[in-house]
Amino acid sequence: MLLSLVLHTYSMRYVLPAAVMLGTAPTYILAWGAWRLLSAVLPARFYHEVDDRLYTIYQSMVLFFFENYTGVQIILYGDLPKSKENVVYISNHQTTVDWIIADMLAIRQNALGHIRYVLKDGLKWLPLYGWYFSQVNLNSVS
Repeated sequence: MLLSLVLHTYSMRYVLPAAVMLGTAPTYILAWGAWRLLSAVLPARFYHEVDDRLYTIYQSMVLFFFENYTGVQIILYGDLPKSKENVVYISNHQTTVDWIIADMLAIRQNALGHIRYVLKDGLKWLPLYGWYFSQVNLNSVS
């Protein structure tokens, strides 16, 4: 009885991260929309700076739950660049979480807010995320 309860609890470990991410997404979308309206009279660079910061904060939370609750192990090979450089990361779109892998790499280089995606077309159907990605990136592929 106790063993089955432990196994059931372990199988439900995704509920907390999913509830937090989906519960905070509407607040984030509202904050982003308000900033977009307020910044309409400001130069575009002000909008992009705050938008990148908001995105960094939210994606840091998403990555925290994704890395700690799913048991994903990140293994990086090679030398880390000593200075910032532009990178093009190409993924073969085998899953809908390719963008999270790109975020995992970006956060380790302190570049999370400055990342843009060419998205798999199916991601536009993700609740809230797909809509935001389409507003910010404006690119998708089939």
